[in-house]
Amino acid sequence: MKLTFESNYQERVLFVRFDEPTRLQSREDVLQWKSEWLLALKTWHSPYKALVDCSNLTVANEAMQTELARFFTLLKGLFLQKIVGVGFSEAQGHGWLPFPVLIEEEEARTQLGIRGQRVRLSEDFRSTIQLDNHFQTHTLELRFADPVSIDSAEKIQVLKDKLLNNLRLWHSHWNLLIDCRNLQIEAAQEAAWTNVMRFFKGFFLKEVVGYNLKPDQKLPFRGFRSRHRAAAVLENEGVFSGADANCQSRKKT
Repeated sequence: MKLTFESNYQERVLFVRFDEPTRLQSREDVLQWKSEWLLALKTWHSPYKALVDCSNLTVANEAMQTELARFFTLLKGLFLQKIVGVGFSEAQGHGWLPFPVLIEEEEARTQLGIRGQRVRLSEDFRSTIQLDNHFQTHTLELRFADPVSIDSAEKIQVLKDKLLNNLRLWHSHWNLLIDCRNLQIEAAQEAAWTNVMRFFKGFFLKEVVGYNLKPDQKLPFRGFRSRHRAAAVLENEGVFSGADANCQSRKKT
């Protein structure tokens, strides 16, 4: 079971997508979905809505209704306010899911009260962006699951939006540590990249450092071959406990 969970903390919406054809045909299948969902909720501290893309999901039979009902009853006890699915197919057993599944995403978003529409052109690029929050060392680590080339203003905007959304979890200054193994930034987009990093300086970004840099790789920020060396650079900037939020100091800056 391969799932993608994307959290929009600003609109308080959790987007859930099955990345490959998935068939729920046993209690173990539902428990796996539950485990993945609860893991995604670790970053949430408020009530939320959920939009589930069911186009790759099949519910094997009516007998699965009991397990699914238990699962979503649990989620509602964990601050799930409303859930709507998209991509309805009677042949895939979506009528047995304990939440409404509609055909069009636009209608589902309307029912949830989500503003605007999701950008689909860069859906693959968006899903490859991975962010890890290391609060104790005030470091946000950026990785790309697959090789990507940032070759358009749209991709720059998608990355900016995802970073900005994630920053709602932060209450202190932060550094950006980038795994460059799968990253390429086209020369035409280097100025746009620099502008975005300058923008985040206004949101308490201190340093940007990369690692896994190839000998012939050129990027618009400092990079090193090893992660250890890159992390050492950030350590020299000064490490203090991520448990101490500096909201008061923010107000004074």
